[in-house]
Amino acid sequence: MNILIVDDEKLIVDDLKHDLKELFPEAVIESTTSCTDALEKAGSRIFDIALLDIVMPDMDGITLARKLIAASPEINIIFVTGYTDYALEAHDLYCSAFLVKPVGIRKLQKAFKNLRKPCIDLPADFSNSYYSGSAVIGKKLELYRKQRGMSRQELADLMNVSRQTVYRWEQGERVPDVLTFVKLTRILGVSVEEIIQNK
Repeated sequence: MNILIVDDEKLIVDDLKHDLKELFPEAVIESTTSCTDALEKAGSRIFDIALLDIVMPDMDGITLARKLIAASPEINIIFVTGYTDYALEAHDLYCSAFLVKPVGIRKLQKAFKNLRKPCIDLPADFSNSYYSGSAVIGKKLELYRKQRGMSRQELADLMNVSRQTVYRWEQGERVPDVLTFVKLTRILGVSVEEIIQNK
């Protein structure tokens, strides 16, 4: 599970990180006090959950959430803020939780138990392999599709996407999001490791 924490107050970031490490020792947790830095981190790693403050100097948390969702539609957004005025706007984004500071470990635990998009356990190095090997992944998808005697259109129909989307995946022009990727492996009858390993 990959978690991103964004708050302009470093003490809050450190407290959240400490509590989450206690709850989820195996999680990969990245943190920052800058929204710009958060977007850069999200460009190189797939995050399952983002804990976001709302009132921040370089960008508000609602705008940041929209950008993160646009880049990774399956991300869970948990707002952690001292401003209840933003609750309605936050829920319009279908966030997983709206927590009012101060936030203790029990509130965090409850929020993580009620995620809108439950996280799927993947290999620890999945994110790095996923981003660095899109061409390799594409060739593997094409290989396994052909081995199963499937046309691009047949796979597209099973995935509820266009044939052009499958073509772009296979050419390495696009990389499917994490949940789509997992669905692909199930349809093709292979493991995540078989596709991401560069062998």
